[in-house]
Amino acid sequence: MTIRFYRNKKLATTRIGKHILKVRLFPWMYTSDGCVWLASMAISKSNRQLNDWTAQKKNKRVRSLNSSMTGRYGMGPQLKAIHKVREWMKEIPIGDSITLRCEAVLDDKQFKVWKKWFLKNESKEWTFSEKHKAFFFYRAE
Repeated sequence: MTIRFYRNKKLATTRIGKHILKVRLFPWMYTSDGCVWLASMAISKSNRQLNDWTAQKKNKRVRSLNSSMTGRYGMGPQLKAIHKVREWMKEIPIGDSITLRCEAVLDDKQFKVWKKWFLKNESKEWTFSEKHKAFFFYRAE
């Protein structure tokens, strides 16, 4: 009999003014060595819209949420989301990795801001791909 690891998705919700910020981390792809986790965030005034986004439903509320960046708050919610991902980096099993993809409408702008942030403030364990507009972290120990 082998030991089996269950990877449950992680979810964090915070309020920023009148808006609600949801950050999620869920197992996206399983490999022979471990798992690739996908981290994403959304901000909205509607709790129903965020719950539909979390459940990955295919409706108008989710499509309209995917077509916006972060509303009027700009970089503040994104920094809170990155801080939460930094906490989750310690919780994932050894051999797993985390991926942050720039999925906003202005993905070039989002990638440029995140790249500056990661080069200045985060550890050197994060790597990035300009082709995929994504950031990767692999937990070795």
